[in-house]
Amino acid sequence: MTLNQWTNDPVLNEWYYSFKDADGLEWTISLIPWYESQDGPWEASVVSEKKAIGLHFPGRYLDDDIDQLKADALRRVAGLFPDVEFPEKCLNSHHMTQYIADEAHFKEVLAKVPTVKRSLWIGTADIKDLYVEDRPFLGVLADLIKKGREVRLIHAKEPGPNFREDFDQYPVLFTGLERALCPRVHFKILVFDCKIAYIGSANLTGAGIGMKGAGNRNFEAGILTDDPELVVAAMNQFDSVWAGFKCKTCRRKQYCGDSILK
Repeated sequence: MTLNQWTNDPVLNEWYYSFKDADGLEWTISLIPWYESQDGPWEASVVSEKKAIGLHFPGRYLDDDIDQLKADALRRVAGLFPDVEFPEKCLNSHHMTQYIADEAHFKEVLAKVPTVKRSLWIGTADIKDLYVEDRPFLGVLADLIKKGREVRLIHAKEPGPNFREDFDQYPVLFTGLERALCPRVHFKILVFDCKIAYIGSANLTGAGIGMKGAGNRNFEAGILTDDPELVVAAMNQFDSVWAGFKCKTCRRKQYCGDSILK
């Protein structure tokens, strides 16, 4: 078996990674799919001719998660064998970064909003009345707030009358929605539970991120990612505006009708 690289048995769909420890003993990491596993969709272990060690993880891995499982298994084994040098590229986590275009903004991004478990941050330049299926988007935000979720919204423009009318239907938004107005904001960012971020061109409008048909909607582009470096970078930019750090040196304060720094 080839050392220091993953090999696959295409018949059994099993994955193996062999290496030698500091004493020259050969070990093999085995990833075995659900049909032989006792504990879940995949069973992981590291085995030599002298010993077998089970590898246990807090999550459950499905077939689509195999790259993440390989990375997690290698990192776990690297901790067990600190004297073994594993290739750095094999220890890197596998992260999702997905290109989002046009109607995928609604199907892949906006559809995540009702699933938020902790927090939702929204940054947009323009803001208009928006629907999720047959319900106002503000109603979805109201539901999240009632469940104790943190919802933050930064926008650059004052919303129009239709948005205000929808807003007035949900009294919880008056006290529960954390909102800031900054006319210099042009980024479009959504951060879900501090774990996944959308970064792109789509405003919080029906033609941008919403459900308008293919013949009416804007041509939009962005990425949806759980890469921690990108998520943290998006959060830091959002937070720098939210906390008012940009206000001190801003030269457009005369256009700010609702200053973040009072």
